[in-house]
Amino acid sequence: MVENSIFLLLLFVSIMCIAGGVLGTRYKNIPSAKLANTASALLGLASMLQLRISGWFDGVMRIYSDQARYPYGPPSHVTREIIDNPDHPIRTWLRNALFFDPNFGAYLAIASLLVALAAVWIPSQN
Repeated sequence: MVENSIFLLLLFVSIMCIAGGVLGTRYKNIPSAKLANTASALLGLASMLQLRISGWFDGVMRIYSDQARYPYGPPSHVTREIIDNPDHPIRTWLRNALFFDPNFGAYLAIASLLVALAAVWIPSQN
């Protein structure tokens, strides 16, 4: 339920930024480029959240983790436990997060959008 509220908030704020960007073409004191870029980043975040809410990521993983259709697909949970090295738990966790967690790519996309959003609002040194 919290994800739904965050999604609706992101969508609403991005629509308001688009409206502000359009108004900025008419009024000089409104930073239309920053608002449009902010709307773009917020829409990207909203799209990632909507895909998560709708189960798209789970559906993709369900399809491509089918061993009958994709026998050389991702290793099973048991195989990963056998490969894991208990003497190096941090390295093992990092490797599993980077290469086996299906949500990690979504987190990277969200992080990239947040960085782009922050970069837009950094004051210029001119």
